[in-house]
Amino acid sequence: YGTGTAPLWGKQGESLSSPHQQQQSGSHLSNRFQTGSPSYQNPSGGSYQPPNVGNNAQDQAQVLADTVKSQYEAEATAAQVMSQMTTQRYQLQNAHENVYNVRDTTEQAKQELTELQAKGRRKKRRLQIIAGFLASADMILFLRLLQCGGSFFCRS
Repeated sequence: YGTGTAPLWGKQGESLSSPHQQQQSGSHLSNRFQTGSPSYQNPSGGSYQPPNVGNNAQDQAQVLADTVKSQYEAEATAAQVMSQMTTQRYQLQNAHENVYNVRDTTEQAKQELTELQAKGRRKKRRLQIIAGFLASADMILFLRLLQCGGSFFCRS
C-alpha cells in the first residue's frame, strides 16, 4: 500500500522511527508525497494501469457462488430449525393437554374416593346398628332363658 517499498518495521538494521525523523537524521527513505517516488497516486510510468479484470471477475463469480451456497445452506438450516421447533410446539401442546386431562382425572378420582368413603361410613354405621339390635335381642333372650330355668317357654 502506498510507496511500493517495504515498511520501516520490515527492514533489517533500521530504526523504527517515523519517516520525518529519518529524513532529519540523514536517512534515504522515500516519502510517498515526493514527486519522484512511485505510488498509486503517482505511478512511475505516469499513466493509470487498471487491475487485471479477468481475475477479479472470476474471483467475484466464485465469491457470489459461495455466497449463494451459504444462503441455501442457511435457508436449509433455518427450515430444519423451524421444523424442529414446530415439532416441539406440538409436543408441548400435547403435554399441556395431557396434564389437563390428568388433573381432570385426578379430580374425578378424588370425588369418587370421597363418595366411596361416605358410602363405607354409612354401611359401617348401618352394620353397627344391626349389630346393636342383634346384641340387644340376644341379651333379652339370654335373660329370658335365665328367668325361665333354661327353657324359652316359662311355665307359670
